[in-house]
Amino acid sequence: MNRVVIVTGGTRGIGLETAKTFLNNGDKVVVASIDSPQVIEQAMSELKAIGDVIFTECNIADPAQCEYAVEQAVEQYGQLDVVANVAGVVGKREELIEADLDDIFNTININLMGTINLGKFAGKAMVEKKSGVIINVGSICGTIANTENMGYHASKGGVKMVTQALARELSPHGIRVLSVAPGWVNTDMIDAPIAEIGGKLHMKGRIIEPTEIANAIYLMSLPEASAINGTTVMVDDGYSAFKGVDGYQA
Repeated sequence: MNRVVIVTGGTRGIGLETAKTFLNNGDKVVVASIDSPQVIEQAMSELKAIGDVIFTECNIADPAQCEYAVEQAVEQYGQLDVVANVAGVVGKREELIEADLDDIFNTININLMGTINLGKFAGKAMVEKKSGVIINVGSICGTIANTENMGYHASKGGVKMVTQALARELSPHGIRVLSVAPGWVNTDMIDAPIAEIGGKLHMKGRIIEPTEIANAIYLMSLPEASAINGTTVMVDDGYSAFKGVDGYQA
């Protein structure tokens, strides 16, 4: 489609698959991420084989780095059309009374403040051209409570409300803001025992693949989704529909 897209966390997991999906559909991508040099090199090698992509180092918890990432997109490609706010962390899986409050703060700072930081600077760039789409990645944990930690629940609940509030602010400028809320996804944040348990809570009897979330993000970015604004799309294979009761029937 020849759009310019920023994908945060685009060097692994959902972010990497999201970057691939946009590139495969003819868009230009700015990967805004922090990772090890080896992971970045491998990811960018895969992405450059597909299409037009650049990398910019960006810790989304740092407002200055978010502003720079947006500036890089506009400087390199002349505009910014779509933001896929994928970067995030889970934090330590501990109950609150035993938890390290610094870990909770870090989780909220990255997941929630990172969403706000990039939304501020991406929104400013999009206001100037009177169009754009910002897609935040939330979670089922922004809507229902499960076994994840307090920081993750708080941050993803915040992402849901930030999405709604920012959509209200930016919609008069022709900009859509929405979020997608995955269930349990097969990334390096999930180990085999959790994947087995989590699989029973999804209607397919397995956890979700990163490409499935990437496809949903891409679909939400299209003009055909123009009526979807200020809301959260549940991309959870039915998890929230039946509140985590074993929904798989062999």
